[in-house]
Amino acid sequence: MKKVTIVLSFAALFIAACSGGSTNSNSTETPTTLDATTPDATAEIEVPADINELLSKNTCLTCHNANEKVVGPAYVEVAKRNYTPEQIVELIYKPKPSNWPDYQTPMIGLPNVPKEEALKIANWIVSLK
Repeated sequence: MKKVTIVLSFAALFIAACSGGSTNSNSTETPTTLDATTPDATAEIEVPADINELLSKNTCLTCHNANEKVVGPAYVEVAKRNYTPEQIVELIYKPKPSNWPDYQTPMIGLPNVPKEEALKIANWIVSLK
C-alpha cells in the first residue's frame, strides 16, 4: 500500500509540474487564437513556373529560396524590405552586403542576367509583400 501511495504522490507532482498552468493574473501575454479568418503565417509561397525557370537559369536558386534562408535571404524576406523592382534589379547587378549584415557570405553581382529577366524576377519578389 505504501508503494501505491508513493507512486501516486510522484505522479501527482509530475502532472502538476508539467501542466505549465500559471495562476499569475498579472501576465501581460495575450493568448493567440487561430480561426478561419487568421492568415497562416507559415504558408509556403508557390513560385510560378516562368519565374522558377528564370531563377534556375540565372543561378538565383543556388543561394535563395522563396520561403526560407539558404545562403542568402528568402525572397519573402527581401519583399519585406520594400525595395522597388528597379532597386532589386540594381542589387542583382551590384549587391550591397551592408544591406544584409546578418549574412556572412555576400552576394556576388550577376551582370549577365538580362535586364528584362531581372525586372520580371524583381516584380515577382515585390508582389510577395
